[in-house]
Amino acid sequence: MQARTERKAKHDAKRPNARCRGYDREWEKARADYLAAYPSCRRCGSKANLVDHIEPIRKAPHRRLDRTNFMSLCTPCHSGWKQAKDKRN
Repeated sequence: MQARTERKAKHDAKRPNARCRGYDREWEKARADYLAAYPSCRRCGSKANLVDHIEPIRKAPHRRLDRTNFMSLCTPCHSGWKQAKDKRN
């Protein structure tokens, strides 16, 4: 488990901060509005607390604030299913 933690820390040290990746005030407003409109996890139906980009920002930066590219997810679905899906792609 320690090796995984060390790999993650090494990866995160190289990663740009959230603002540089497009998660700014404009995103925070879009996120809050979307969660208000779609409060349930798209995958399991529980209460959502995250808004995920269906097509990642790094692949489609022009869709960063495109609501048709959003989906509400709970943390377990985002951390499990979505992350595994992104690794496969």
